[in-house]
Amino acid sequence: MLRKWYLDIQRKCVKCQRFKAIKCEVPKDRVRDAATFEIVGVDLAGPLYLRKGPMAYIVLYTCAVHRAIHLELITSLTTEVFLQSLRRFIARRGRPTIIYSDNGTNLKAAERLLHALDWDDILSKAAEEKIQW
Repeated sequence: MLRKWYLDIQRKCVKCQRFKAIKCEVPKDRVRDAATFEIVGVDLAGPLYLRKGPMAYIVLYTCAVHRAIHLELITSLTTEVFLQSLRRFIARRGRPTIIYSDNGTNLKAAERLLHALDWDDILSKAAEEKIQW
């Protein structure tokens, strides 16, 4: 009975909880000193249905360090259109050194849509421009 009372007090104690906390491991790319959009994540969202035209998609570029976003609107999921979006992003924000992407496997519907992208071609272009993917 006394032990249960002691554990109950220890569970409510703020100082005890601080010392028992588990250390959180943060990736080094998230906490190092880097320029804005030097380390980015890329994801695609959509489709968006436009009033008088084809479907559109959003390419979402997120900065891993500064929590900034850059949105690009594309009209198809071809490799050439995605590379044009990447070129526009680089022209506006500068060339990133590291790009993270999930390759479209997080959602089944997105996976079917993103099979149209040729990721090997995208990775070869990124290798030419010294971008680590």
